[in-house]
Amino acid sequence: MSITAVQRFYRYHARVYDATRWTILHGQRRAVRALELRPDSRVLEIGCGTGRNFPLLLARLDPARGRLTGLDFSADMLARARKRWGTRGPVTLLQADATNFALPERFDAILFAYSLTMIPDWRAALARAVAHLAPGGTLVVLDFGRFERWGPLAPLLRGWLRLNHVETRAPYAEHLRTLLPETTITTHAGGYYFLACGRRTPQAW
Repeated sequence: MSITAVQRFYRYHARVYDATRWTILHGQRRAVRALELRPDSRVLEIGCGTGRNFPLLLARLDPARGRLTGLDFSADMLARARKRWGTRGPVTLLQADATNFALPERFDAILFAYSLTMIPDWRAALARAVAHLAPGGTLVVLDFGRFERWGPLAPLLRGWLRLNHVETRAPYAEHLRTLLPETTITTHAGGYYFLACGRRTPQAW
């Protein structure tokens, strides 16, 4: 899977993303709760797409004190997000590569929601995210699991997702634990999705 292939994929899917993804993407409310946001939190969503999760995040932020930054590699997806959120609330949208972005601030909360499994060099993406996490901050990864309890449907689901540039079998959560030892990992809906919540110790930079 190449970066160019993902860009081509989202060039089309940006038009139908919001109308279709509610059927297959689950657990967002649980992921946002795990971030434990404060009204003044600085939040970064990596792979924000069209901004589907922004209402859940913004509902927990004070518009005058909190800040939400959405980062995505696809210009087409960000165009949709900008149309909806460009002038609403404390939102900044950035087009950047998740594996090598560099921002001048650190964030209290960072979220990957069904984006990490689509990033070819996902280890680099996690490393960049951790580098941007403030002391005491929380990094949450919500994504497709390995469908452990789905019986004969499991390989079919994994194969279908692979056709859509999603790789489900890499050790995403386990690798996050090597970067942030204080990481909890839970699986839900028989392995349909997992939630990995890593916390940085509140030490000085």
